Amino acid sequence: MLLERDREVELLAGLLTGVGSSGGKVVLVRGEAGVGKTSLVKQFVERHTDEAHVLSGFCDDLTTPQPLGPFYDIARTEPAVNQALIDGDRPALFEALLELLSRSLRPTVLVIEDTQWADEATLDAIRYLGRRISTTSGLLLLTYRDEEVDYDHPLRSVMGAIAPSDITRIRLDCLTAEAVETMLEGESADLDSIMRLTDGNPLFVTEILTSEEDHIPLSVRDSVITRTARLSPPVQELLNALSVIPQRISLSEARQLATGADVEFQECVRSGLLVTDDETVSFRHELIRRAIEEALTGDERQAANRAALKMLSDETDPARLVHHARAAGDVDRLIELAPRAAEAAAEVGSHLEAVAHYLTLEPHLDRLDAAAKGKILDSWGREQTALSPFSESIRVQQLRIDHHRENGNRSAESAALADAGFAQITVLRRGAAERLARQAIDILGPDAAGPDLVPAFDLNCYMAMMRSDFVATREWADRALEAAGPDADETLVIRCLNHRGVADSSENYPDGRASFDEAARRAEAIGNWREASRALHNFSFMAAEHFDPSTALDYAQRAVAAASREDVPGRLSYSMLMQAKALELAGDWNEAEVIAEDTPATPVVFQTVALQILGVIEARRGKPGARTTLSRAWELANEADQHMRRAPAAAALAEYAWICGDTGLSMQDVTATMHTGLGITPGWARSEGAIALWLWKLGELDEAPEGIAEPYRLIIGGQPLEAAEQWAELGCPYEEAIALSHGPPDAQLQALEKLDTLEATAVAAKLRQQLRDQGVKVPRGKAQSTRQHAVGLTARQAEVLALLAEGLTNPEIADRLFVSPRTVEHHVSAVLSKFDATTRQDAVTQAHQQGLVSDATQ
Repeated sequence: MLLERDREVELLAGLLTGVGSSGGKVVLVRGEAGVGKTSLVKQFVERHTDEAHVLSGFCDDLTTPQPLGPFYDIARTEPAVNQALIDGDRPALFEALLELLSRSLRPTVLVIEDTQWADEATLDAIRYLGRRISTTSGLLLLTYRDEEVDYDHPLRSVMGAIAPSDITRIRLDCLTAEAVETMLEGESADLDSIMRLTDGNPLFVTEILTSEEDHIPLSVRDSVITRTARLSPPVQELLNALSVIPQRISLSEARQLATGADVEFQECVRSGLLVTDDETVSFRHELIRRAIEEALTGDERQAANRAALKMLSDETDPARLVHHARAAGDVDRLIELAPRAAEAAAEVGSHLEAVAHYLTLEPHLDRLDAAAKGKILDSWGREQTALSPFSESIRVQQLRIDHHRENGNRSAESAALADAGFAQITVLRRGAAERLARQAIDILGPDAAGPDLVPAFDLNCYMAMMRSDFVATREWADRALEAAGPDADETLVIRCLNHRGVADSSENYPDGRASFDEAARRAEAIGNWREASRALHNFSFMAAEHFDPSTALDYAQRAVAAASREDVPGRLSYSMLMQAKALELAGDWNEAEVIAEDTPATPVVFQTVALQILGVIEARRGKPGARTTLSRAWELANEADQHMRRAPAAAALAEYAWICGDTGLSMQDVTATMHTGLGITPGWARSEGAIALWLWKLGELDEAPEGIAEPYRLIIGGQPLEAAEQWAELGCPYEEAIALSHGPPDAQLQALEKLDTLEATAVAAKLRQQLRDQGVKVPRGKAQSTRQHAVGLTARQAEVLALLAEGLTNPEIADRLFVSPRTVEHHVSAVLSKFDATTRQDAVTQAHQQGLVSDATQ
């Protein structure tokens, strides 16, 4: 009997009915362990079996998760999914799952249980499907334990990448006393005692009621152990053996653990501890399995894991085998299995899981011969470069370097030095990276073979690009391809195209576009989404630097989509930062702030870009923290010692000095940065022209330097209206407003209107004062009542508004939306600003009056 869940079942039924007309949905069913998430899903799908295809998969609580684990469950009945898994073809798997959700005759309900234990590749699949769910006619139904999904859990970032309008959330609370009383009918148990012990958790209540004891057990564990003690010794042995296996197993496998016949299974099922179908056996609930496992002694647990390891076939997913080898203390099997598990995880893009297997193996590496140890360190190093913290990558690369140096393998040592260089540049240690780039070549000597030089040449090419030496960039790219020969690795070709694209675009935008497009196309063709996203977000950066916001946004969005196919920490976040950069230029500052604020704190290069975006918007809007934000951005940019990082930070700092009249900021370094940049990339580079404009307005510059972007030259040269026309054509509203502010009064009034629309309050205030000083009658800002709130709110802000109407606090909203409390604080601030409200209640009241939130939420 399913109590107090009618509303949730009806909600799911309504969603299923609506997918044909309104598109698919992601449904999140959350609650504490034992609250009835699986029972709810089971009742829903049983009621609608005739109306929908139902596919179910489970994530298991393995020490290191099985990559794509839940889809192996689905593969039993779906040939396309099975073939993709056999081939290790992630794109084919994702497309097969999307196709299943898009079936037209009957909708599909794709259930993934216990996603709090999902591996990286499974989360990638969820993100991929979730971002496209509205184009399907299915439901992606995910269950998870909310107590295990904190703010740093990767599931949160996955949900954050899905459109709020495509997600429906269902939180299951424990049962009320009235419902528990219904469960107690015919029982002698005391309701108050039961509620005090269980808090209405359905599983806990059920376990206590089935304990058949005169007293109430103190915990579910006590209840389960009491029940097992009444079973026959062979059945207890079977339960103990099964308790160390966190996933469903086939009946044939389970029979290998049983000492007798099927009567043991029947006794277990009758006890309510196990459930079986025609093919599999599992515990009725994970908490029951854990209770039995935790009651085992250390020796019993090791013996049970040895039995499980012996029972499972070598064709079993190696992650499962490693789990049992670790628990059994079988080091020989661990050494044999962990590399296989790591390689299998890497093949499907589960880099976190691959690294976890290598970390498990690390204490035992000295038991391997030199060649085997070197191979494992090389593989580990490649996987570690994809992950943060990057300090760990530096550590692993040093292990590689030391090992290969000790064994005299110069080619492998050079490759390790090159990878170490890439790791160092990621944490803004340019000097260390440059030294490693030289060492990677020097260690090989003058007689080095071509292919041995490729990693070193690749690093040197990258370093030349990062220091804006574009002649050297092309030379190193040519040398790398020549060294690789006619059979050059495709990834090397892609990287060289990428580096050439940066060089060509920097010198004569948009000349590098063809190189970036080819790099992205070739990367997508081989399924290398990391390099595809890199090519796309690099051109997005170039487009933004050359005042082409529409192109910048297009490529940034494509980069985000590519990075979502294989979520390597870094690529997705950096691609989203490029999206924020394009949005800032296009005048969508609220959305730009949201993206930049929610950027991970590592690696440091992310902070550098995010702080530049945030600081300049804060300065324009007169926020008190702008100086702190921009000072930190400038500090990090100088640590990076890269002009492409330093120039935007310098421009932002100079703009802040003009807006706020901050005479405490020295412009000497800012001026030097401008001249450095003009010596590298004359023409339409964004930052150098911006620096020149703000220095001119600060009285630090008398005339336009040679080589800055034309609109900036026109403003400084006394032709602001011509500059404004160019900015308008490019789609840069803030820059257009600044240009107009230098024109006659009517142009200045146009500028004021644009600044008010952008909510650039600090800049608008300066312009109002300028107009008053000229004796011009200055209009007040637009009355809030004239704004179109329904249009002005972003989708996320509208969702926050609805949650404010429910009376939720910021932490509660953060928990509901899978974002940080700081991000919620920003959203709330933006909502209040758009309503010109001073309190949350004031904003909610206005929203009710305008019909923007339902009265039911009051």
